Amino acid sequence: MDPFTRKRFETLLCSARDTLMESLQSLEDSEDEHGRQGEPMDEADVAVMEHQRETLRRLRNRYRQLYWEIENALKRLKDGDFGVCDRCGDPIQPQRLEVQPTARLCIDCQRALEKQGGTFRRPVSADLPLDSRVGEILSVPQWRYPECVNS
Repeated sequence: MDPFTRKRFETLLCSARDTLMESLQSLEDSEDEHGRQGEPMDEADVAVMEHQRETLRRLRNRYRQLYWEIENALKRLKDGDFGVCDRCGDPIQPQRLEVQPTARLCIDCQRALEKQGGTFRRPVSADLPLDSRVGEILSVPQWRYPECVNS
């Protein structure tokens, strides 16, 4: 990969990570404010509050995964493995990386995996050095990440 393209992807990934962290901070601020409500609530209010907490927990886990994938892509970029399919070793098409810079599989291997009904995602490791603010974001990064785009 030429230095210009490498720098462009590094900038794109770092920007997405920074956006993730900024949005996470605003989410935590709003959660803190929301959690300070000390007024008595009826059963319906309690149910709504629990539903909101569960939704935020699931979204937080998704974005922890996104953070891990961004960090992993930056590491691969640094190591010189970025843009190479983890499964077959062929180059990943630049158009695919433009759409999803965290892609680890070429389009053919991704399609084969999806036909098998599998996924290539690794779970978030407990030993992964996550910033204490990692969790949820409210805005979408500059590039399309399927689970993060609100339709």
